[in-house]
Amino acid sequence: MTTVLLYWNHICVLHKGEKQFLDRLAERLSNEDIDLRVRYFGLGYPEHMSEYMARPDAILPDLIVSADLEVFEDSRIYRKLEKDLYPVTKWFPLRDGGALDAVRRDNRLLPFVSIPLVYYTRQPDICERTALKDWDGLAFGGINNSAAKTVVKAVWNRWGEEAACGLLERSNIADMPIGAFQAVRMSQSQTALVPSIYALRADGRETFLRIPQEGPVLVPSYFCARTSVPEPAARRVAESILCPELCRFYVEQGDLILYPDCLDIHSRQEGARYMVPSTRWLSEIDPEHFCEVYCGRLPTAKCPVRHGAEMYADSTLL
Repeated sequence: MTTVLLYWNHICVLHKGEKQFLDRLAERLSNEDIDLRVRYFGLGYPEHMSEYMARPDAILPDLIVSADLEVFEDSRIYRKLEKDLYPVTKWFPLRDGGALDAVRRDNRLLPFVSIPLVYYTRQPDICERTALKDWDGLAFGGINNSAAKTVVKAVWNRWGEEAACGLLERSNIADMPIGAFQAVRMSQSQTALVPSIYALRADGRETFLRIPQEGPVLVPSYFCARTSVPEPAARRVAESILCPELCRFYVEQGDLILYPDCLDIHSRQEGARYMVPSTRWLSEIDPEHFCEVYCGRLPTAKCPVRHGAEMYADSTLL
């Protein structure tokens, strides 16, 4: 029996369905002498994956599926993984197109899905003529997950640090994306940048879905596999996860943009342009400086590396 440890921090609004799928998968794989063990992170669990992975005593998994992008984008965390990863993008055919080009990193990180962030608004005309960097009073959410951080990183990448700081200071930023959606629904804000699964609830009379000038802001997720597990077992689990059943669930229930080329169905938000921080910018930004800027303007924000170190220190006192 080959034991495979999978860390999972994915689409929180769809997590019930994800967990049911993974429970069934673990049962099926046990008949193939694979003992799939899943540890979950994120909303509803004690910590985010990046916070745990930043700890000095973190146990590294065999496989990761994560939309907690600090795992891959904070070099202080990713360096724990990068030397021991399989070239997983060579394992599966991926859908060519602008969305894949926008989120492609290196061959060790396989894009799985993207959450497209679009406008849910009571002022559609203003959305059509306002650049993302110029909003005053825009609502968005996900302070301690990747949604808000990706918005800030994308603006910083395209227009510079000053523009990103200005957006942070002028925006209404909720703990979670659904908080930004609710702010517009309750007329507390006029426009929110939210996952399209929320914006699709617009009634077309008082509230509207609009695409940002720059295209949807993409919050991607990635799959990776460490060489700590034999390649045949890693491939078997990977093909069982990146499969038509789960991919269809993500597109139909979450309006997510799909990257594995296993189905001919698409998110309604796919188009010609997308907004996402570039690979080059992510490789050049100092993660500590980003944390200082981001956390310095959001009192409830946590730097994963600092928070992980604090959690580790607390655990040593027990």
